[in-house]
Amino acid sequence: MMTEEELVARIAWFYYNDSLTQTEIANLYDLPRLKVSRLLEKGRQQGLIHVRIHSRFEGCISLEHRLKAHFELQDIRVIPDADPVGTDINHRVSVGAANMIVSHIKPNDLLAIGFGETVMATLKNLGSFIQTKQVNVVALAGGVAAYMKGVSHLDASCDVNLVPAPLRVSSKAVAKVLYNEACVSDILIASSTADVAVISIGSLTQLDKATMYQMGYISLGEQKVLQRKGAKGDILGYFFDAQGNVLEDIKLHEELISVSPKKLRDIPLVVGVAGGTVKAEAILAALKGQYINALVTNETTAAKILELVANSNGSHTRA
Repeated sequence: MMTEEELVARIAWFYYNDSLTQTEIANLYDLPRLKVSRLLEKGRQQGLIHVRIHSRFEGCISLEHRLKAHFELQDIRVIPDADPVGTDINHRVSVGAANMIVSHIKPNDLLAIGFGETVMATLKNLGSFIQTKQVNVVALAGGVAAYMKGVSHLDASCDVNLVPAPLRVSSKAVAKVLYNEACVSDILIASSTADVAVISIGSLTQLDKATMYQMGYISLGEQKVLQRKGAKGDILGYFFDAQGNVLEDIKLHEELISVSPKKLRDIPLVVGVAGGTVKAEAILAALKGQYINALVTNETTAAKILELVANSNGSHTRA
């Protein structure tokens, strides 16, 4: 009579090497199919069976599990790097982001969107889905021109609400006036109650390549001042430090027409979309600040984030 360990080994051999179905194996040993399934699972749990994945996605899957567990994320996609590394990261990441959103959003849901090239590419990839499922789209910040690259690809029948104001205005007083306008405040209030949001994460190390700079909302001089104050990145124009804390007493923040990062925490699913190791520190800070609970990034960036986490933990340990 066979021991259970031998039976598990034989079943595993037939299942993984001979490609027999669980039903076929059950018939061979006169066992219920459910028993075969349970023995395979027991073998994996006890370390008798090791499954090796030989795929270019193997590293991505491992990174996903580690990041999801460490930051308690609701969802994550790590996109394999192109060859050569860095080729068209925004496009590749935007495809992954669109796939993630499709799996979470339901007909007639409200999708809130930030600005930036990757988010606009994501919106473009979602075009037919938004139309078919009648998903409502609302902006999280002002700056109509910044949204047109994505919105222009949506069907005219899609319900899209943009904030009729710039992202940054000339003074705190002007910002206050605009916030008091119903056409502005109503959209921002609605966006903070969305079912799903998708945002980009800016990095101060990008300098002249940063979206805020390219749109003319911040100067290189202002970026350098923010760096000296400890800023690592921004979400919707708000800059935060390495721990994810939004910087205080920043003139820029008082002049923004935008949902604050803290209000994003009220949205059930907030997808951060960002690729490139230059953004690793900013993404990590956004995760620490809990402004996002889902992430789409590329393989080398995910690995860099985990490296930064390990280095941070090591420095605390030595201290």
